[in-house]
Amino acid sequence: MVRIETYEWMVKPTPHRAWIEGKGILLYLAFFFIELGAALYFVSLFFGSIQGMLSGWLICLVLGGGFHLLFLGKPLRFYRAVLKPATSWISRGMIFVACFAVVGFVHLLAQWNGGAPLFLTILMGITAFLEVIYAGFVLSYVLAVPIWNTALIPALYSVASLWGGIGLLVGMNLLAGSDIEVMESWARVLLLGYGFLMVLYLLTMGYRSRTAAVSIQRMVKGDLSLLFLGGVVLIGFVYPAMVNSLSYVNGPGWVYPGALSLAIICEGIGDLSMRYCILKSALYAPLIPAREI
Repeated sequence: MVRIETYEWMVKPTPHRAWIEGKGILLYLAFFFIELGAALYFVSLFFGSIQGMLSGWLICLVLGGGFHLLFLGKPLRFYRAVLKPATSWISRGMIFVACFAVVGFVHLLAQWNGGAPLFLTILMGITAFLEVIYAGFVLSYVLAVPIWNTALIPALYSVASLWGGIGLLVGMNLLAGSDIEVMESWARVLLLGYGFLMVLYLLTMGYRSRTAAVSIQRMVKGDLSLLFLGGVVLIGFVYPAMVNSLSYVNGPGWVYPGALSLAIICEGIGDLSMRYCILKSALYAPLIPAREI
């Protein structure tokens, strides 16, 4: 826990608590479910899975949108959030959610009635992808928090969401007894991309600034190390990587369905843990950095 006395925010790194403590937990969950649902819809487009599209649409709107509305001080005035898209990523995000809801409904309706036309599928793919990258860009535009203000955040969040989306689609097809070999190939590529981006992010932020280095230390060696090393690394990456490796070497049918299902659950736990650590470890850079003696 980082403690800060009155006025020390001017000379010492100060924790950013608004989006992860108290009511901020709702925004943390909203970002996760909005991106996960949109990612599931996005990957389902490539495999023509109507069930995946519908599930992604519901996850994004019911869970993601629901938590987002609850986070707002006055949910009934949510429409005001869309009034400043030129300057606010929160405003753009609400517009993306609205577009996702409307275009998704029309696209799903068309799919259920013989198949959606190509232009509508492309439009829905673009809309879903904008939702996938939304949360990462919200964080990256916070200039005062060095650990967020980097292009690696949108990339890391997006790959994590797409990995989670393809994982859910694998799980749905596993339950239905359908072929998952191609989906598993996608999952392996996204797993490698996620691991690479995570290592790159930690190394880059560790040397970017004193404030960013303190945030990384909190994750790797400090008060968040148990959650990061246990939740993000061991549960969220190592175990899924082992299952994916066995599936690659021996074929998807060789891996016990229970082990594969557990790997999918672990992916979700790892994603939630990663986002929590990045939000919780965030520190405002001091306005007047103290000179080291």
